[in-house]
Amino acid sequence: MKKTIALLGAASILAMSAAQAAEITGRVTDGSKSVPLSGAEIRVQQTGQRVTTERDGTFRITGLEAGSYDLRITYIGAPEASVSVNLEDADDISSVEVSLGEEVELEDSIVVIGQRGALLRALNEQRAADNIVTVLSSDAIGQLPDENVAEATRRALGVNVLNDQGEGRFVSIRGIDPNLNSVSVNGVRLPSPEAEDRQVPLDVIDSDVLDSIVITKSLTPDLDGDSIGGNIEIRTLSGLGRKDPLAKLKIGGIYSELTEEWGEKISGTYANNYYDGRFGVAISGNYQSREFGSENKEVDGGWDFDNAVSFAEEYELRDYLITRERTNLALNLDYMLSDNYRVYLNSQYSDFEDQEFRSRVENKFEDPDFARADGNVAVFDASTGDPFEVDRDIKDRLETQEIYSIAAGGEWTKDIWQIDYQVSFAYAEEAEPNRLDTDFRGEFDSGEFGLNVSDPLNPVLAFPDSAAEAAYFDTDNYELNAIELTNGISEDEETAFTFNVRKDVMFGENPGFIKTGLKYRTREKSYDQDLDIYEPVNDVLLTDFANIVDYPLDRIGTTPSAGAVRDFFFANINNTAVLELEADDSLVESRVADYDAEEDIWAGYLMAQADINNLRLTGGLRIEDTDYSASGFLVDEDAATITQITTGDSYTDVLPSVNARYEFSENLIGRAAYFASIIRPNFNEVAPRALTNEDNEVEAGNPDLDRAEADSFDLSLEYYPDNSSVIQGGIFYKNIENFISTVFSETAGTFNGITYEELATSANIGDAEVWGIEFGYQRTFDALPAPWDGLLAGVNFTYVDADVELDAGGTVALPNQSEYVANLIVGYDKGPWDLRAAVSYRDEYVDELGAEIELDAQGGVVSFSQGDFNRVVLDHTQIDLSAKYKINDNFKLFIDYKNTTDEPFQAAQRYSQGDFLGQFEEYGYTINAGLVYKY
Repeated sequence: MKKTIALLGAASILAMSAAQAAEITGRVTDGSKSVPLSGAEIRVQQTGQRVTTERDGTFRITGLEAGSYDLRITYIGAPEASVSVNLEDADDISSVEVSLGEEVELEDSIVVIGQRGALLRALNEQRAADNIVTVLSSDAIGQLPDENVAEATRRALGVNVLNDQGEGRFVSIRGIDPNLNSVSVNGVRLPSPEAEDRQVPLDVIDSDVLDSIVITKSLTPDLDGDSIGGNIEIRTLSGLGRKDPLAKLKIGGIYSELTEEWGEKISGTYANNYYDGRFGVAISGNYQSREFGSENKEVDGGWDFDNAVSFAEEYELRDYLITRERTNLALNLDYMLSDNYRVYLNSQYSDFEDQEFRSRVENKFEDPDFARADGNVAVFDASTGDPFEVDRDIKDRLETQEIYSIAAGGEWTKDIWQIDYQVSFAYAEEAEPNRLDTDFRGEFDSGEFGLNVSDPLNPVLAFPDSAAEAAYFDTDNYELNAIELTNGISEDEETAFTFNVRKDVMFGENPGFIKTGLKYRTREKSYDQDLDIYEPVNDVLLTDFANIVDYPLDRIGTTPSAGAVRDFFFANINNTAVLELEADDSLVESRVADYDAEEDIWAGYLMAQADINNLRLTGGLRIEDTDYSASGFLVDEDAATITQITTGDSYTDVLPSVNARYEFSENLIGRAAYFASIIRPNFNEVAPRALTNEDNEVEAGNPDLDRAEADSFDLSLEYYPDNSSVIQGGIFYKNIENFISTVFSETAGTFNGITYEELATSANIGDAEVWGIEFGYQRTFDALPAPWDGLLAGVNFTYVDADVELDAGGTVALPNQSEYVANLIVGYDKGPWDLRAAVSYRDEYVDELGAEIELDAQGGVVSFSQGDFNRVVLDHTQIDLSAKYKINDNFKLFIDYKNTTDEPFQAAQRYSQGDFLGQFEEYGYTINAGLVYKY
């Protein structure tokens, strides 16, 4: 198969007959001649050839004979322009400069700093695309209180964001699991710092360093084939092609309601070119630090319905205090060696530090006997059954994440030929240095304790016995149980080599091109954990480490002080009279988490594009060959054995695709697309590692997992009724074979040679079907009388229906799939004021299937039943506000008000009896305020 890929890389375009070599090059700018316009369409009236401008406003038309040509230039938001060009002979190259909107006053120019400019730039790039994309410009990204890349995408059609600690973290396209998407920066695929996943946490990258974000929903053959939901392409700034230098400085503060603390944020951008415009430099960077937190309550395990009143088997109270620092740098260098040869170096670095202190109280109501129901209060008698066990613990964890990438390459054009190449390296890392998890345990063998479940989504502690209540909050009743010291590091790196060749050709009377290329990607991912478990030799009481946290959700009482615990631990880590290392347990916990994986991918493709009157067809074939190997450990606690296992796999995928773009009229564009793609299993899912305890309960990876394979179809219409609006809608369908899910089995059996009583692993459970519709409307109301001509609005809506047809029969909900996603944005941009309000809505989704399964020895699903419950993340509506005031041409004030209604995160355990608490977490609002200087 590698020979087939190589043949694609040397495809037969060399045998095509040569066309005439004359060409027209040029650049399109706004009326001030200083801002390049990307996405402007240039049509050659005599031949029907159509091209669109690049990010720097440049364009190139090849394959022309000698003669006179009329160019028609269109851009949403500007009057149409025409230019005549005369080519003297077949070798002639003519260059033109086109400025749109020259007759308009600068403050009303088509490219406006603010919301109109953001809308127009995005619409033009989207309109010009050969496939189905959604574009967010840098202006749009900066208009709302978006802390990072994930939050910046939230406003786009068909996009929603999965939050962590109230901040956007992972991007979902059309409601689909983020693990089914890919992420790239300036064309370089990003690996993931997460130990278990391929999905990239986009809260690592700050929104202030971006130039634009392109969300690709239909693939072409020259794009990597491992993306089912879509690709999120992050672009950083280029200095090439700028007429005037750009300098921008932003300084602000960040206020968190919950902690009542201010943080700081500073960002800067500079872009310019030198040596007669041949050398472009763009650098941007930012630093942010903020203190915030959350209040949380959740249920570990399930709910008991066997008594007079239902109750949570384990009810947890959690308080989080977090200091988050984010540093980003991006440096792009471009150099024109000649008029037709550009070389570049693109780089970006992102550093994320999260210092988290989590105070937690675990109330284990499953242990004592249920005594009675006192109205809606479940009362437990600790004197019968097992004692009532309460853990008061503290997690003291610094998590650091790094993602960086560097790419060097070149683009060469000559006559009808274009060649580009790139060498890139990307690295991601997550580390937890010297993490401490410290648990103090209290055991109560007398007294009554209760849980009020009047609201099953918001239970609270109850104390029918005053003596038991006093004992519950007495710190002398809690003794140190264990301290765990963790040092873990996940590393993920990818090196890639890319080479592409394109030749402009005529298919009869129809202009187009043929393109082919090769790509090699080699990836290594590993996780190494050292976990040491220490137990006290003598009694150590919570009283000596007492700390009080503010916790309004319930009565949390005293929790351990992180500082006091850390001082005690490192003062006594080598004192065997105080702390004893549990060597065997430590070795088991360390080894079972470790794995190493390697993945080599060879890819080749052949594609073509043709303009047939108003129809543009882009299609072809991509082949990807994958070799994979991994090693891990099989750990048997009962037998006290640790065995290293190595596995591997290889497979080849043939991935066809076709995209059609048809102009019914200048204002009405239809699109249709089909593409095949895959998603390789997450590394932790397929790694050969397993843990077996003394009860034969097994947690294991599944080396026999198949990659998920998908066929995707899209139909859409875009209507541009005027130069300030768009109405778009579409329908999409995806069929995903070999869908992968976490599964649980309580039916004894054998799995990959391991005998078990209970099993948790991953499996290909069946085929998923996803279909849905999208609708979006955006416009600026320029035609309204003043002052209403500053209004603009946007609304988008996505509906998705998705389920998995199980191999064992029946259907279940597709995990992590929201049914409805919607956004509403209303703004006002006139004079010095720039205002915006946004509402983002995401429907509920299942994030954990409560199903029970039976597997065969190779991990195939034999039977599948729903089980007691699913865990469902409930719907989420967030309102954000932003206001900016322009002091003069250089200075602007801003204030952002995020999560104005204090919308919480809520998850429910959904039983036949209804919804019961799974997790509730609230964060309060956030305010960003500061000053922007721009030159």
